[in-house]
Amino acid sequence: MSNSSPKVSVVIPCYNVTRYIGETLDSLRAQTFRDFETILVNDGCPDTENLERVLEGYRDEIVYLKSGKWASISGSRNAGINKSSATYIALLDGDDAWEPDYLKIQVDILDADPDISLVYPNARYFGGGAWDGRLFMDMIPSTGEVTMERLITRECAVFIGVTARREALVRAGLFDPLVPGGEDLDLWMRVVRSGGKITYHRQPLVKYRLRPNSMSDDKFDLLKNGLTVYQKHLNTPGITDQERQYLERAIQKQHATINVLLGKKALYAGNYSEALDRLDQANKQFRSRNLRLLVLGLRMMPQLVHRWVHLRYPTEYAFLH
Repeated sequence: MSNSSPKVSVVIPCYNVTRYIGETLDSLRAQTFRDFETILVNDGCPDTENLERVLEGYRDEIVYLKSGKWASISGSRNAGINKSSATYIALLDGDDAWEPDYLKIQVDILDADPDISLVYPNARYFGGGAWDGRLFMDMIPSTGEVTMERLITRECAVFIGVTARREALVRAGLFDPLVPGGEDLDLWMRVVRSGGKITYHRQPLVKYRLRPNSMSDDKFDLLKNGLTVYQKHLNTPGITDQERQYLERAIQKQHATINVLLGKKALYAGNYSEALDRLDQANKQFRSRNLRLLVLGLRMMPQLVHRWVHLRYPTEYAFLH
């Protein structure tokens, strides 16, 4: 690694990742592109003693920031970005890992086109679960040019493992701690709004770990967080009429999706009246054949539907995912 003026700063929050951080840092050791520094941010990790024991073998390779108290994932990432003076920022979660060519490919794309503010790759899920071994863009596709409309409609889902021009992130205002869980979508929307260009490619350069109780594991929280982001941008001064229409439609869809989730939870618990009300409201938005049949079944034979659901899905988690 270069000891001064690195081209890339790799920013890694390390809250509750003690079990995985060694694998993450080993993937940095294996990078074919070497002009980078690693900024590791410990904002109040509850397992700091064990974390620092693991980090002993990497101390000469990292810039270690330690605040002593947990603020937010946004605060940790911002602290790392603010510490950096590199041209590019690469975001890496402390339980994920990179393929050896991650930095080389990402940096080459940014170097080749100065108009690109941020580039994201594909990723491969690992660590267990139904999506183990699958590709991020197969499960959550990106289609067409990354525009404000496609960010709002989720036709383009920006994977968090981005490499970006530092100036573009700073110009957009960095991550907003007031939208926890939706901070990444919020920032990508502000990057585009501030004139930045986002692009992507389909080469899987990140290993994206699946683990229970991670911040992205709760589907209901993800939906609520997305709703918070849409409502924030709906109140942003200077949005266009077209953006307002996209946001209002997205908010309606998000409310309907939340009703589907809560309706299914109520059904699983045997609360038939609530399940019927929420699923019926959701179907007014989606006009889905499956929802219509589920609503009809709840009206005519709720106990039979309830029994079938429990036979088909032994756990509520499986039913909701």
